[in-house]
Amino acid sequence: MPSGASTGKHEAVELRDSISNEYGGKGVETAVSNVENLIGTALIKRFDGVPLYEFLRNEAGLSGWSILPVPFKNVLNGGFMLAPVGAPSFAQAMRMGAKAYHRLKQVVTKRHGPAATGIGDEGSFAPSISMPEQALELLETAVAQCGYTNKIKCVIDPASSEFFDGTAYNLGFKQDALNLVSPAELSGLYKRLIGRYPIILLEDPFAEDDWSTWSEFNKTCQIELLGDDLLVTNKAWNAMLLTVNQIGTVTEVIEAKGRIQLCLECFVSHRSGETTDDFIADLTVGLGTGHPKSGAPCRGERVATYN
Repeated sequence: MPSGASTGKHEAVELRDSISNEYGGKGVETAVSNVENLIGTALIKRFDGVPLYEFLRNEAGLSGWSILPVPFKNVLNGGFMLAPVGAPSFAQAMRMGAKAYHRLKQVVTKRHGPAATGIGDEGSFAPSISMPEQALELLETAVAQCGYTNKIKCVIDPASSEFFDGTAYNLGFKQDALNLVSPAELSGLYKRLIGRYPIILLEDPFAEDDWSTWSEFNKTCQIELLGDDLLVTNKAWNAMLLTVNQIGTVTEVIEAKGRIQLCLECFVSHRSGETTDDFIADLTVGLGTGHPKSGAPCRGERVATYN
């Protein structure tokens, strides 16, 4: 399982070796030993040769046709994604997303210079922008230049717990500046953005413990409102993020999805510290979650999952 950079305080604790002079205390030899000597032998006895996604599907008690999801791609640092919801197939969704991503590089270069196309944790570009409108304008321009207006929508994951001080949100935290807004003011900002841009999903728009704002915003929210840090895969939202290492085991992920599948959308997610293992692709298809996010179509650890 991958490890997250932006983490919620209610997440399951990862098993690390904690030997300070080996891998900075973050070694995983104990975990690997558990897999090789305990978990692996038990799985080999039980596993009967079916594809992994089908095995997971059976474990979840699902039946019927499997579906391929709509891939959501992180393309701008700060949690801005593209979602090719108008594609007729998964292959075409990947093609459209890749084309928009590379066109976005040209748009960013033209407006912010070549240095702004350095990539972040998830393959996203990192131009020097201070307001969400600037990011959404870049996305809208790139999508329009590719001819995909209304076919590719926008998604925002502000990870708001990162800039909440308990009473207010500091929108200037990435510029080491002070730009405090109240929860009500932040709610108003999101509503204006949703009214102006083709946004179909908001992930973690408020801090994980800001329950009252979540609940109030959800009363009138017309798009998917996704809890990540709020839930850590464990009704102030209408969609749920499934992130395996946050809750601890695959069994608990399946149980969590089963508890809410009748009323919520589910969203399987990578982490910033992703691996080249493609397990979450099988999890996405096996549980029929509809859409995953696995970063930009850039670098091996992201492309491996899409492939």
